[in-house]
Amino acid sequence: MESSPPPSMETSKRRAAATASIASLTNDNSVLPIELIFFEILIRLPVKTLLKMRSVSKSWISRISTPEFVKAHLNFSANNREFSHHRVLSIRSGSHIHDDGHITRWRYFRTFSLYAVLYGESPCFPVELHNFGVSYNVLGSCDGLFVISKTWYDNDIENLFLWNPSIRKLSKLPYSGIDVRKRRFAYGFGYIECQNDYQIVEIVASKPSYLIADISVYSLRNNSWKTIQEFPSISLPENVKFVKGKLHWITGGGSGNNATWFNPGDEKFGNVALPNPSGDTFNWKLVSSSGNLCMTCDYRNKTDVWIMKEYGLAESWTIVGSIPKFVNKVVWPIFISHNDEILLQDVSGLVWWYVSRDDDSFDRPEDQTRCEYDRGSELNLYIESLVSPNSP
Repeated sequence: MESSPPPSMETSKRRAAATASIASLTNDNSVLPIELIFFEILIRLPVKTLLKMRSVSKSWISRISTPEFVKAHLNFSANNREFSHHRVLSIRSGSHIHDDGHITRWRYFRTFSLYAVLYGESPCFPVELHNFGVSYNVLGSCDGLFVISKTWYDNDIENLFLWNPSIRKLSKLPYSGIDVRKRRFAYGFGYIECQNDYQIVEIVASKPSYLIADISVYSLRNNSWKTIQEFPSISLPENVKFVKGKLHWITGGGSGNNATWFNPGDEKFGNVALPNPSGDTFNWKLVSSSGNLCMTCDYRNKTDVWIMKEYGLAESWTIVGSIPKFVNKVVWPIFISHNDEILLQDVSGLVWWYVSRDDDSFDRPEDQTRCEYDRGSELNLYIESLVSPNSP
């Protein structure tokens, strides 16, 4: 695999000199206030650079790790319209059949920048996870954190983890108390702003009805699970999205005019209106992008992409792209930009950049041949962050 070349001696010297120059500023408040250095300058740097700069002094380690700086850096990265802090996690599956007949499954992770996808500026890089004999599945992501499950050959979940690939930290979560083996389940993960907490929702259904039987919520702040006692008698969701502090899913077999939501903060359920597409559709799917609730609506000859511009207002549903079917492939968005350009993935794992709603044009990223994007892989967009997967 292609890897980035090592920096030259001259480049290393320049980087060291730049770091030393910034460090010297922190010792002379007459030059620049320390708060200005951190919250106006350092928040613009990528995570990898910030991790290296923690070696400048002990005070830098503590300041870069404070909740205030972590949040400020995350907000700046999320709103960076050059997408230089946005990354894509590619997950490729594989298996090996042994002589005795048992199967070893594995997952291969690698990451590349969204900027590289769009403009072909840099190659992909592997992300190491010790996964021989097991398979890691991504169950949800938020603010650079991933909820992943460790499963064995029979696809039963053994453990749940929180993982931040940017800072290379993995944290094993406690057992929820609900046995998910031989049962169907769904997970949602998001940030609850009013509680300043990251929470995981575990929804489990039993055969043969597949009606929801158990719901548990994990709090990162408390590092513990709680059981939800009251919930409606509805079917287990197949596709869930965490938006605005609520977990959303479409009820009624993948079509209908409402989506159900669950707010783990106050343990309430409700509904949000979906758009009313014209004509005969055969598949609806919820999508989230940049904190917005989105939906794809498949027709025989096209896929419409909708976005809810103002959450909770049914009239704000807007079509941002009507994508013609090409090469008989189903596509879905993994990112919608601020000016409604759409990054698409098809069933083979390839990436397309939908540019114009006027002439239905597509661009295939220049870096596609070099990066390959693992045909058949699962792609997950995330933001580089310093958010720790460990409870406070």
